[in-house]
Amino acid sequence: MSEKRLGLYLLVIYLFLALFLLPMFPHAGSANEMTRWATAASIVERGSFELSWTEPLVGNIADTAKVGNKYYSNKPPGIALLSVPFYAVTKLFVGEPNASNIRVSWFVMRFATSSLPLLLLGFWLWKRETNSFSLAILLFATPLFLYSTLFFSHVLVGVSLYFAFRLLFDEAEVAPKNLIIAGLLSGLAVLSEFPAIVAVVAFGGGLFFTNPKAKNLAYFVAGGIPSAIVLLIYNNALFGSPFSMSYQFESFGEWAKVAEKGFYGISFPSLENLFLILFSPSRGLFFYSPILLVAAYGLVAAKHRKTPRYLVKCAIIAAAILFIGGHGAAHGGWAASARYLVFIIPFLLDSFFRNEVETPSLPLGLLFAVSLILSVTPALTYSFVPPEFYFPHNTFWKTLIFDEHWFTPTLLDLFTDNGVLTIFPAVICFGLIVFSATKLAKDSTKFLIGATAGIIICAVYFAYPIPDSFETNLRRATIAERYFKPANRLESLRKDAKDKQNWQNLAKIDAADWYISDATANAPNDFPYSNIKPPVESANKIVRRIPELQKSGKIAQAEELLRKSKEIYPFARCELSTNLAVIYYSTNRKELALAELEQASTLVTKASTVFCSRSLFQLANLYKEMNQPEKASEKFKEFLDKTDLSTDAEVKVMRQSSK
Repeated sequence: MSEKRLGLYLLVIYLFLALFLLPMFPHAGSANEMTRWATAASIVERGSFELSWTEPLVGNIADTAKVGNKYYSNKPPGIALLSVPFYAVTKLFVGEPNASNIRVSWFVMRFATSSLPLLLLGFWLWKRETNSFSLAILLFATPLFLYSTLFFSHVLVGVSLYFAFRLLFDEAEVAPKNLIIAGLLSGLAVLSEFPAIVAVVAFGGGLFFTNPKAKNLAYFVAGGIPSAIVLLIYNNALFGSPFSMSYQFESFGEWAKVAEKGFYGISFPSLENLFLILFSPSRGLFFYSPILLVAAYGLVAAKHRKTPRYLVKCAIIAAAILFIGGHGAAHGGWAASARYLVFIIPFLLDSFFRNEVETPSLPLGLLFAVSLILSVTPALTYSFVPPEFYFPHNTFWKTLIFDEHWFTPTLLDLFTDNGVLTIFPAVICFGLIVFSATKLAKDSTKFLIGATAGIIICAVYFAYPIPDSFETNLRRATIAERYFKPANRLESLRKDAKDKQNWQNLAKIDAADWYISDATANAPNDFPYSNIKPPVESANKIVRRIPELQKSGKIAQAEELLRKSKEIYPFARCELSTNLAVIYYSTNRKELALAELEQASTLVTKASTVFCSRSLFQLANLYKEMNQPEKASEKFKEFLDKTDLSTDAEVKVMRQSSK
């Protein structure tokens, strides 16, 4: 089989996988994706960038900027604007957005803006007779594969910048048309991800040192002006100034703290961050894709090091690494690999595309197999790993696949229950990719031996017993309860915490119950993992709604809602009973209030929420009011005992009055 035909087969396999894998999970999902979907939907549905109307559809979105009482995406608008026509066309077929059709528009926008760009780059390289082995690396053996199946902007940015790079520096003389197109692509990249500016600056520097300097640079800048104008107008309209940025208005506390440091969260790079994003098992780009080390060696060993093309390429890679190395949240949040560096991968692979790297077949096979396995594993299950998992392949994804039997949604889930068979076509495809790569190697036998060794190394790493901490156990269980099938996974952790009287851990477990409740009440629905319809409202939302019902005089409705909610949400009975007692007391039904508070007080521990702990204080006061001083004294003492660890200001005031 010819190399050309094998390259075409690799493109077809990628197209199939991009259509087949549907990493969109029940009850919303990645905040990064949700904020982009919500922005595109808002533009079409409301003619606005404001997102708060989407909360009933996707829940509260962490990746937002708050200006006054309005919420906007905290991301640059490029990919959302690009997605608008795809959302609008999809709406013609599926109708108004709801829990059952959100995934359709989400998938169409993802495919158009993430999968299609990588496919187009692969096809463009294939048409230019690029060696097909480099296509296998590009499409499958780096984090580009995973992010091309997600509604993130990193692949679009990387492909746009690489196309611009090739237009600008492949030829000694660049046509004005190519300069303008490169400017347009660069502008789109910056409009989609601000770190892309490091590449654009490098392009400008490279053009400055080529002839004719001013003319080339002018055409390039002209191409970027439309995106610059859009960004300035966008910033002015939403954030009050053309030069204000969304990061100044972060609504999520953790990200707001990051943005306060340095220049919007960027300061001097640290060795810790550089190790994290390059080599760590948690996020290291070269850990997930060690074959990129060969590409990096290709930069060092290149023969033509003084050309503008070479210098610009190196400048982009180095500047991006140093830039992200200074990021206050270089881990990228819930992510796989160094997601902020994904856009430099095509530049790293450039030496492969141009046949500038010579590597013996045996180590090449080993590095390719390891890169393939570590890069595609996240795409087979829940893709977004929290940063506290230092060995995510071992302690997160392996556990989800082999212990939970949790596989990412696929097209087969439309026809059968989720299970190993629904992911099997993807596994077959990855086998075909290894087969194709072996055929493309100079020495197929040695390559296959190396690939086999790589598979064994990965198997040993996956199987090696790395101990879990309480935090990683709790986080993984919470994620599975939230996005997969409810299975009371927190109960064993709760029992252990109670047995050890570890009130701090117990408080974290109880808080996780509320977190899960918030998530499971959100759309999208529970496809494909469960047929159990979750409650329409979360426990938190119910507690917040009670004062509104009381204020509007709907006392009976508030009571009924609280009584029903106690059955739906057992973990929240203490808080809900306390709320109900307040209503009874305020309507002069003290006996009923007493019964609710007595019931709630039996649930109070040192790990309880402030609102739950308050039931003891209120019960003591009610006993006092009802002339039962001994019972009042007993409950005041119990309140003091069970709140001695609290740092809450309101509790401290109540403790003072209880003494």
